[in-house]
Amino acid sequence: MIGSGNSEQPSEISEFYSETRQLGGGQMSSVATAQSLTRDLGDILAPGEKWKRQISAVHRGLTSDKFEHAIKGLTWSRVKTWFYGEARRVNYEEVVALRELHAIEEARRARLKLAATANILAAHLAAAGAPLDGHQMRALGRLAGAMDLSGSGDAR
Repeated sequence: MIGSGNSEQPSEISEFYSETRQLGGGQMSSVATAQSLTRDLGDILAPGEKWKRQISAVHRGLTSDKFEHAIKGLTWSRVKTWFYGEARRVNYEEVVALRELHAIEEARRARLKLAATANILAAHLAAAGAPLDGHQMRALGRLAGAMDLSGSGDAR
């Protein structure tokens, strides 16, 4: 049909429009985004573990009462479909929750790394004969977020 307006590209109002992916690192579909975030979170929350434990850790994080963007009624199987990129679609709220949990866990990991670095710095200074005084130790503790190495924040 010449001039019918049909094209090879999905329409912006098509349900498949959001599921396209531009080559060259452009826009990702919500399914690809969910898969990437779920796998990253699995590596952060259960490093070195097999896929079942990683999926369980992500599911636990996304359904936790302590998580502001917790997804009520989220099943383990749903998280598994994200992990393997098998979901037919991913809701906006689900992507937001994945992004928020990812940001929280990345920040927690950065605080732990800073706390460990601060402890190593203090130990090296003490070993070199230049220990930090009380004010400097408190300042270093504030910079490190007063975190202990467990990440619980109960280092006081």
